[in-house]
Amino acid sequence: MATEVRERSDVSFIASFTGPFILSVVLWPFASLLLTLPVLAFLYHRDNGLRFRPAFEAYLVVLYLLALVCFTMYPLPSDPVAFCSTHHLEPQLNPLQFISDIRTDGVRGVLQLALNVVFFVPLGFFMGRTFRWPFRVALPVGFLASLCIETAQLTGLFHLYPCAYRLFDVDDLLTNTLGAVIGFAIAQAFSRAFPPELVDAETIDSNPGLVRRFVAFSIDMTLVLSASIPTVFLIWMASGQVGGNPLNARYSVAVEVFFFVLFEAVVPWFRDGRTVGGAFTRMTVETRPRTPVRRAVFHAVRTATLYAMTFSWLAWVSAMPLIIAVVLWVFWMVTRRMPYDLI
Repeated sequence: MATEVRERSDVSFIASFTGPFILSVVLWPFASLLLTLPVLAFLYHRDNGLRFRPAFEAYLVVLYLLALVCFTMYPLPSDPVAFCSTHHLEPQLNPLQFISDIRTDGVRGVLQLALNVVFFVPLGFFMGRTFRWPFRVALPVGFLASLCIETAQLTGLFHLYPCAYRLFDVDDLLTNTLGAVIGFAIAQAFSRAFPPELVDAETIDSNPGLVRRFVAFSIDMTLVLSASIPTVFLIWMASGQVGGNPLNARYSVAVEVFFFVLFEAVVPWFRDGRTVGGAFTRMTVETRPRTPVRRAVFHAVRTATLYAMTFSWLAWVSAMPLIIAVVLWVFWMVTRRMPYDLI
């Protein structure tokens, strides 16, 4: 009878991972859509192009990270008050506690130990193969990832839950880090058998496709917003009227134009046509050599066109940005160029 009960307990332990796995699979398409731009930017930076296998591998990283979070954080107890009143979990800080756990729980204790290692093997593999980080980076990242998870469990998901609903266990830190190390070693062996294609750091695409242009421009717009928003807020605070002063709207537009021109015209002018986003995705916006005058006209027209397509709607409600975007897309589909590329 005791053996039967223990077997049922082991089966229940394994079955407890079904819910988190299903949840991670359900969330995967949404997370992949949300992270499409970062993934594409990473692939352009690493591989100087898009290919199916590396792209699929990158989205597997997204699935793995989702699964890791779901397995370690989900499910939360349904009744916080009742759970917190009857459970008071203290952190387990004895690094040899796993020995006692195996003696007490048998197969379940071994499974718990093994799964803690297995869960972090893909992380180590991705760090070594996908991100191509050196061991001196992968080791602390693996440890810190485990520490972050254990801290979230100790603090009730960083105090979003009123109490700790899972145990902080120092053994988990050790076994998770061991798993990451094993995964990294597997990645190194795999890379020796199937060497990754290396990209010349000096390679710059002077005839970038529409997707690469969009990814580079999105990076630039992230920088424009990151610089504009705090600057506008500081100006509003200095004026003493947050948002209400009519001058604040003018200041906002001026700041917005300044940073847009800085990132989309000034920076590429001095960097052979490479914006910050363009440099990261290994492309230049200057698709042909131009005389100084033609080059100045090219950058002026390009900057004005892109500004009208993106930020002009902040000043007034208009369909013009959408119209410009559609016209640019149609022009690209016909000519494989942007209109300003013809200058």
